[in-house]
Amino acid sequence: MAEFDLNLSTRAFPPYRLINIALVIILAVLLVVSVWQTMGFVRFSRLANVIRTAEVDTRIEAESLGNRVAEMESRLDRPEATAKLNEIGFLNRLIARRNLSWTRLLADLEMLVSNNVHLVNLAPQIGNNGDITLQIDLQGRSISDVSEFIHRLEKSPVFQNISVSTEQKRQTSASVDIDLKLAVVYRPERETQ
Repeated sequence: MAEFDLNLSTRAFPPYRLINIALVIILAVLLVVSVWQTMGFVRFSRLANVIRTAEVDTRIEAESLGNRVAEMESRLDRPEATAKLNEIGFLNRLIARRNLSWTRLLADLEMLVSNNVHLVNLAPQIGNNGDITLQIDLQGRSISDVSEFIHRLEKSPVFQNISVSTEQKRQTSASVDIDLKLAVVYRPERETQ
């Protein structure tokens, strides 16, 4: 018999190679992504363990410090400790009052006061935080003279937070006098800055 080369299929060689190559590439990409995600998971798991350990240590330290603060507060709540703290505060205010340079304060005010404004009373009050508040009673010939003095105070670097508490006008024979009470915070350290 004779040999016949018969091909009975409709397509001789289907393109399996192209599909196989595409599937292998997709598989390789998925493997790379999986390895990358696994490495990220391991790294973040380690970081989470470190953070948990640090959080536990910090919580223990915070509880220890809280107990220590409570112990110290209980010591300070005693009457003798309160009396001692009051005494220390009183002495600190005395020292701050003694350190107030009246010469410097009066020199600062002298530069700001015009001829028609007269200081009647000047009383410093030293706060717990060291702020010096001046209570100033003054008299002026007119509202414009008093206003000029207040504007000069506002422009000065050593005076701030000016508040007028009372104002009273008096009629005299020649002019109208103004009585004024004001409070101002005095910060002599700002003059050198």
